[in-house]
Amino acid sequence: MLRLLLSWCVLGLVAVRADQEEPRVLFLGDSITYDGRWVVHVESAIRAQRGLARIPIVNMAMPSETISGLSEPGHAGGSFVRPVLRERLGRVLAAYKPTLVVLGYGINDGIFQPLDEARFKAYRDGLTSVRAECLKAGAKVVLLTPPPYGVDKPADTAAYDEVMATYSAWLVQQRRFNWQVIDLRARVLGAIATARKADAKFVFSRDGIHPGDEGHLMLAQATWEGLAPMMKWNARTTFADPSKVKPLTQSMVLLRNAWLTKTGHKRPGLPEGLPLEQAENRSNALISEFLKAP
Repeated sequence: MLRLLLSWCVLGLVAVRADQEEPRVLFLGDSITYDGRWVVHVESAIRAQRGLARIPIVNMAMPSETISGLSEPGHAGGSFVRPVLRERLGRVLAAYKPTLVVLGYGINDGIFQPLDEARFKAYRDGLTSVRAECLKAGAKVVLLTPPPYGVDKPADTAAYDEVMATYSAWLVQQRRFNWQVIDLRARVLGAIATARKADAKFVFSRDGIHPGDEGHLMLAQATWEGLAPMMKWNARTTFADPSKVKPLTQSMVLLRNAWLTKTGHKRPGLPEGLPLEQAENRSNALISEFLKAP
């Protein structure tokens, strides 16, 4: 009887430890996420949650990357084809072991061509496969719809933005299959409309793809409004003041470069990261600096 009781106690301890596993957050996406400004805003809100001030949060996004595996002819002047997440995902999951993966893809996946069923299927299949692999690795997966494309020059960009609208609508529909999806596109379009009521000259993205500071703040707010309820975090948490996030930005870049170098990729032109232990030590000091700021 005593042995049986001890066995149950051990099993209970294991269960408690599994439930209390330290959260490890991973952001994956294309150049908008690689830039990281919106990620840092969200990180500041996560670190404001009770018990989460020092958890691992890493941005391993990559410019030019797709989830579909497609690449347009002559991409980057013909110097390289677009990288695909699935080539490196297994290594990333095995090395980092995330408990939460936030995925933001789509802008590159239609390769800036009109809507086409084969390309659309490649996006759907890629996203389905990546989500399944993350779930199998034990991570919760939250997916973001693609942001708006070319909203500041709609006469020139409406056709491809319609592709992004179609991709977004499909992704939102997957909620019926218990996918965790944040409709980033709808939230950001609403924020842009509000901004233009206050300032008719407001520009979300000068090149049609990459948002400016205000655009990144919109992306962050849209993500946080959806993510916080899913994770049972305080959705009313405000982001850290922009004047105080420099240490978090430096930490994000250090860890991003170090982890991309450690896990490997096929995208030329990215900076070489520090050895991971060195990057993490510097990151810990920067996070301490951020947390101590008044």
